Amino acid sequence: MKSDDSRQLVAATLLILVTAVPVTGFAAAEPPTIRLFPTSVLEEIQQTGTVAREMETGLQDIIGRLDEQLKLYQESKCEGAEGDQGCQRLAKELGGTYLEMLNAMGQRLPDMEKAVDSTRKTLERRIRSELGLKLTPWALQENLLGRDSTSSTGQGPALRGKSGLRLSDRFAQYYKLVAHSGSNAGASMAVIASDIYLDMQEAAGLIARTQEEINRATLMEQLNQSFGMVTPQMQEIVGQVKGILFGEYETDLPAIGPPGGPQTDVYRSPLEL
Repeated sequence: MKSDDSRQLVAATLLILVTAVPVTGFAAAEPPTIRLFPTSVLEEIQQTGTVAREMETGLQDIIGRLDEQLKLYQESKCEGAEGDQGCQRLAKELGGTYLEMLNAMGQRLPDMEKAVDSTRKTLERRIRSELGLKLTPWALQENLLGRDSTSSTGQGPALRGKSGLRLSDRFAQYYKLVAHSGSNAGASMAVIASDIYLDMQEAAGLIARTQEEINRATLMEQLNQSFGMVTPQMQEIVGQVKGILFGEYETDLPAIGPPGGPQTDVYRSPLEL
């Protein structure tokens, strides 16, 4: 079942993180208090959301102008009419705005990368110290894979994959989840911690790939500016950026994401509705 697969993936992630921690005494008379989300972690998540919101704000106007220019280019029947002077002018204007978007992304992504990486590392340290030192791997596995399914069937938002949310809203979700869950949420907090950690890993990889793509696309567009061309790659990059920042995935544009495959092979968050 999908829920069993999800719980096994979460458990495997946590077990990998905690097995590197030296085993100390586990024979406590009472269950240990697990604090995966102290104030420092909450502040990291909140700060990452702030960085994401600033990046969205800085790019929203540019992307809005790009959409309008692309619509005008298409309505003017310029596709396939690159020799027309009016279409060349529209293409150069569109290309200039596209370069503006690439430059803005290139300037802001390093801050986003730094914030995501800091949050990921801080959360990883908490998982190692709180779960690795306070629970045996067997106890952790029993908690996550046991018969009690409340940690994976409770109502909660989709944290991973194409959620249709802005990037900043995703981090706002994380913050609300952990800030209002309390310190005695048991295994469910371990699931949330693992889910956010996995999302941070995916985000870090996505940012790195996007930076590489921006460098390549910038060089290509600088060359295209000499010819006044609008390429499919340009439209694809714009679609990817809109998907990353604003959760707007267009069906006719390939969005950055995990490779396709059977539905049963796709990981679904234990917190997904």
